[in-house]
Amino acid sequence: MSPFPQPFKSTVSHWQATNRGLNTLYNHGRDAPLPNEQVDYVIIGAGMTGASLAYALTRPGVVPGAQIVVLEAKDVASGASGRNGGHVAPWSFASWALIVRPIGAPGGIGLSPEEGLKVLKVERDNLAYVEQVVQENQWAVDFWKGEKLEVAETDQEVEFMREAYKGWLEAMAQSEKFKNVQPDWTFIDNPEEAEKISRIKGAKAVSKGTAGSVHPHKLATHFLRAALESGQVELFSWAPVEKFEEDQEGGWTVDVGPRGVVRTRQIIVCTDGHTPHLFPDQLIAKHVTPYQSQAANVTPPPSYSGASALKYSIVAERGPYLIQTPHAGIVLGLGRETGFDLGITTEEDIYGLTDDSYVKPEIGQWLSDYCKNNFIEWGEEAPGEGAVRIWSGVNCASRDRLPLVGPVPDRPGLYIAAGFHGHGMARIPHTTRCLAKMISTARWDCRLPRSYEITTERLERAQTAPKYNLE
Repeated sequence: MSPFPQPFKSTVSHWQATNRGLNTLYNHGRDAPLPNEQVDYVIIGAGMTGASLAYALTRPGVVPGAQIVVLEAKDVASGASGRNGGHVAPWSFASWALIVRPIGAPGGIGLSPEEGLKVLKVERDNLAYVEQVVQENQWAVDFWKGEKLEVAETDQEVEFMREAYKGWLEAMAQSEKFKNVQPDWTFIDNPEEAEKISRIKGAKAVSKGTAGSVHPHKLATHFLRAALESGQVELFSWAPVEKFEEDQEGGWTVDVGPRGVVRTRQIIVCTDGHTPHLFPDQLIAKHVTPYQSQAANVTPPPSYSGASALKYSIVAERGPYLIQTPHAGIVLGLGRETGFDLGITTEEDIYGLTDDSYVKPEIGQWLSDYCKNNFIEWGEEAPGEGAVRIWSGVNCASRDRLPLVGPVPDRPGLYIAAGFHGHGMARIPHTTRCLAKMISTARWDCRLPRSYEITTERLERAQTAPKYNLE
């Protein structure tokens, strides 16, 4: 992770501001002494990845009796996990052109069609898993399942989506594994219908498919609280890891700076955009790079409330990604390419940053103005309506757009789950339950695509891609 303590105070998101009660985990273990004896596992990071991994490891029969320590540099979900747009939205067919595009081309992932279909499936599995866990545990996390619209606003984007839809359907039909799977996305290539259902002025076409949303800070908190209740987990907040080293007994020593050290048999690094700090001068540090994203919470006028509230989550070509929360209005974020195209931000404003203490004024203004300027019949905003909170967060670009998951080559006992490329909510909980199984069995979990696996060949191959590969 990037050096701590940080010389700034981070912005506060809607999610962080609305989860501050007695059942939260702020400052948990902040003043407690670190364990003196060697533990079985240290999880570095208590965002969605670390929290859901701790939950998965402590389910009955996974690693019974194991002692697990979670070290968090600040508070639970204080980073991107508590600052995102709230989507639990699988990639659609619109990503197909990038999935099969060569790795050296902008945005290219370079997968075979069959592997690409597996990558899309894992995100559908993730949504189903989140729904299952929330319902089984009756967690109050504002979970919603419905449909997402992806809105094309230019003729070029319509053609891009049309070709992607065709390519995706052809790949499904030719696949032995997926040819009998019912396509879960449709493409509506009709401007009048696109504008009607999206309510966005000038919409030319839309894709529509299954998606979800959630209060991410509450979900991460519930994952970790359930892990703590197992009796196997200790959580230490405000315990930033400076480095870790292999010891002479075949284990690891984790340096937590002034707070001391923790000795452990195995380490799982769950630090996403802050990962390069822990792997200096290694291919892993060259594979993942932090970047800043921004979002806002908008209180809509009555014309977009009650029975007139948005019925879909939305990603717009020349607009934001957004959700309608169950009771707190709209949360929307600025897409990177949209910001570049509109001239309100540059690559230098975004890439390589680990500072979430500010939002560039031009971005904040755009987030404030988008809904009233682009939604049909939005209406006049009364005092207290419109953008009520704006924040930033640090995501993590992966050179091949896919996360790094599993054991680190040639470093026994060291695992990573990071590099979710700004798409973590659609990947993380299911990925960590698979990683927990891998840790307990020392075998790859076939529910994850092999393209997630960390290999030297993969890391070297990805160096041919653009550094951020964020098209």
